Amino acid sequence: MPFISSLDKNIWAHYIPPYPDELFSSWFFRLSQAHHVKSHSFGRYYFKNQQFWNRDVDNMPSQYLKDIIFNNTPLNYSSISQLFLTSYESFLFESHNPFGRTMGILPLGIMHRKRKNNGLLFCPLCLKKHPYYRKSWRIFVSYICCKCRVLLRDSCPVCNEPIAFHRLEQGDKNKIQTHSLNHCSFCLYDLSSEYKMASSLQLDYQQKINTILHQGFTENYSYSFAYFKLLSSVAGLLSRRHTIWGRLRYACENEFGYLPENSESIDLWNIDNRRIIFEMAFKVVDNPDILLFLIKEYNLRLSEFNKDHSLPFFFENIFKSNYL
Repeated sequence: MPFISSLDKNIWAHYIPPYPDELFSSWFFRLSQAHHVKSHSFGRYYFKNQQFWNRDVDNMPSQYLKDIIFNNTPLNYSSISQLFLTSYESFLFESHNPFGRTMGILPLGIMHRKRKNNGLLFCPLCLKKHPYYRKSWRIFVSYICCKCRVLLRDSCPVCNEPIAFHRLEQGDKNKIQTHSLNHCSFCLYDLSSEYKMASSLQLDYQQKINTILHQGFTENYSYSFAYFKLLSSVAGLLSRRHTIWGRLRYACENEFGYLPENSESIDLWNIDNRRIIFEMAFKVVDNPDILLFLIKEYNLRLSEFNKDHSLPFFFENIFKSNYL
């Protein structure tokens, strides 16, 4: 390994820097390719005590893992931390749960090295330009690529399998995979071949979501994680029919049209149906006039919204203003 005097340490011979917003697992896979070895072999040699593809390594980074990266690359600890989903703490969610699911992070449904859930999204045009996977493609509030102005996808359009780019290197154990990360690991279809443009309205709401996430606060709801927690809660209410807690869904369907439903948690839905629910939730949370109209017209109850947790003052005050 070459010694870098300015860093006072050796770094990996074929080190490549992460791309902007790149997920650790994506960078690790590309780094292995750059060294002309499979990721499993690269991991076993340099990260002896670390598991990779049979766990959600992007969501569960260990200090050991960060130390190995720091000791073998020019990256500092701050840059290393930005590779992982834990960096969304205090922005997307208030605190990260290292032992289970964290609100706002899409679950992969890991079974050994397989993926049951469509928890990794992608923009076809981004993959065409630079084949790597972004950190923002693992979160519940991402639906549109604002740069390319297209809808994100969550599975291969041909075989409908989840994205599992690490499986591209499976097959001949003595051969390094030659397919880039824009290919489906099951049928090898080029994932960058098909795309669908987003509407101007969809772009507007995604841009606002991205701004709130980046800034860490919103004008009405103070901390961004409080806003996203409310948004997730409202989306959950809209996602299923319920004899007691179903007034909001009934009101929105009556005013705006049919909403998809599923007995599963909404973060397990496919992105097309989840997007419809999310857009409706965004409309309710982001527009006080719409919410107040629904409260008055359909006698919505505050208890439907705060049955599981406390609500931001601004949102709760809209209900109270209806009774003044």
